[in-house]
Amino acid sequence: MTPGIPSLNGKELLAAVLFIASVFILGLKLMNPTPLVIWYTGEDYIIQTERIGDIYSATDVIVLIVASLIICGSGLYLLLYEQIHPLPVPQAQGAPPLPYQEAPIPFSPLEDRKRKWETVLPTLKEDQQLIYQTILDADGIIPQSDIVEKTGLSKSNVSRSLDMLESMGLIEKRRRGMGNLILLK
Repeated sequence: MTPGIPSLNGKELLAAVLFIASVFILGLKLMNPTPLVIWYTGEDYIIQTERIGDIYSATDVIVLIVASLIICGSGLYLLLYEQIHPLPVPQAQGAPPLPYQEAPIPFSPLEDRKRKWETVLPTLKEDQQLIYQTILDADGIIPQSDIVEKTGLSKSNVSRSLDMLESMGLIEKRRRGMGNLILLK
């Protein structure tokens, strides 16, 4: 299977073929109505024909209606196939079957920051690593005074490390009353 190109199963393929064939037949019938020709005999038994115009015979009308219905039915089937036949949810090996289909997990900015943290970790000093991990453990928002309490570092070390993390674009300091609120970026 080629990535990005959906594969068609038997029913979808049949619906697609019916759709295309019906569009083709409908187009042909609409562009080529049956000509109305009147034949009559004139003087000296000469047969004369006169073309009056194009009309749709009862057979043409039936073909047009059937083709339109097939287009509608197969088109709706193709559009709504994913909703009619949902894709199975892969399960972990040995896991019990799910009683319902779980909703997809929404994007979590904190998870993204945790992945970013793994790449940034080797570039930081020991105090900065400890402080950044403390902010991550607090779900990305923590008062600066709590960092001092949780890490056991001095206020000056915490302040210097936070300034460095802020200059690196990893955190943001926001003034809150007499202290700062530290946020992950």
